[in-house]
Amino acid sequence: MPLHSDEYLSAIERMAALNLQGGIFDALIAQAALKANVDILLTLNPNHFTRLGEAIAQLVQVPN
Repeated sequence: MPLHSDEYLSAIERMAALNLQGGIFDALIAQAALKANVDILLTLNPNHFTRLGEAIAQLVQVPN
């Protein structure tokens, strides 16, 4: 399910509100995860996602 322009804008606004520089692709992945209503966002780089807010942080898991 693709992101629409307003969802791209939401990801950019989230990064701006959190005063984050860089990591736009992580923000877009997070936005897609929220849109798809996933249970888990599996990553080897949890800090890239947990900094994007509580809604994302709750989904982040590192593989064993």
